Amino acid sequence: MTILATRIDSSMMRRLLLIPPLALTMLLFCNPKPPKVVLHNACSGYTELRKIPFPTKHTKTLLDSLGLPDSLGEPDRSAAYQIDTRICVHPKDKRRLKALDSIFPQAEIVEDEERGVIHIWAGINALSFDSMPFLRRILVLNGTGKPGLARDVAYRFRIKFGLFPLQPQTADADTFSKTVLYCPSKDVHLAKRLINYLRTGKVEVRTNLVDMVLVLGADMLNPTAKAKHFRGISIVVKKSLFTLFVYKNGAMIEKYPVALGKNKGDKQKVGDNRTPLGDFTITSIEDSHDWEHDFADDTLGPIKGAYGPWFLRLSTLASETKSGNQWKGIAIHGTHDEASISTRASEGCIRMRNEDIAELKKMVKVGTPVRIEE
Repeated sequence: MTILATRIDSSMMRRLLLIPPLALTMLLFCNPKPPKVVLHNACSGYTELRKIPFPTKHTKTLLDSLGLPDSLGEPDRSAAYQIDTRICVHPKDKRRLKALDSIFPQAEIVEDEERGVIHIWAGINALSFDSMPFLRRILVLNGTGKPGLARDVAYRFRIKFGLFPLQPQTADADTFSKTVLYCPSKDVHLAKRLINYLRTGKVEVRTNLVDMVLVLGADMLNPTAKAKHFRGISIVVKKSLFTLFVYKNGAMIEKYPVALGKNKGDKQKVGDNRTPLGDFTITSIEDSHDWEHDFADDTLGPIKGAYGPWFLRLSTLASETKSGNQWKGIAIHGTHDEASISTRASEGCIRMRNEDIAELKKMVKVGTPVRIEE
């Protein structure tokens, strides 16, 4: 009792002396020490990109205000860009979760065997409480395993929407099946526009995010999935398959073999005989029955009907091409040489058999979206 006497005043001491030993024991242990909070960084890649200290000062201040002692634990070596925060807690310590919810909303709760210690694996949505002296940006993570995909999408977002992406990164795993764009509630409208532009994926709101985070899934590599967000007719040209796919309300209704530019890869300059990659629209539907063209690599001179019966001109603006360059004269059209279909034979346009372009012309209109991809 001498030790207790040093911690309480004499009047309280007299009261304690009147309490039976068993009751005194219950009094001392009915209000045990609060559990210790151990903070783990599960988004170290993001904090490095944004130069955000971990833990943030604001987070530590809030924990202190709750009377919860905290310390810094080992970072999650398997995660550099985890979106959601995970809290591991013993069932008997769960009463503390209500207080923690004000700091880490939408956290995933996992039961743990260790009592008296709450482990918090902080994701990107745990970092937005500090006042950040920079504008909102978007982080694109490649979860497909296809090299360069995140870089290409980030570039298109910058050109098309004026966003300033962070340096694109590889996601924590390359096994994501679905594309997901995480955003704060105030950015839902913009996020939906971005997903519609990609023609695949979904939007998920996270309370604390400052930046938007896009995780690219395997559906980005699937032309059927990409077409599902557009109502009406849309076209996807898959260069690696020499095939043009037609979708209606997301369902494939037709496919046609096509010829492509003589040289592989994305168009980089005028006259390189490459078919450009990008997201375009049909800007005009022109009768080309009587058009002539002089192919420079033969001695036949001008050939009448070189473009077949119809010429579906594409927009190919700098904001739409993967290369960021604007092109002129790119179209989907017929041909005088149907033996060239399914080969690399054109100067950059997409050739179809004449009966196929006539059939396609009946399905499309000015404004129909056309995606050309590898």
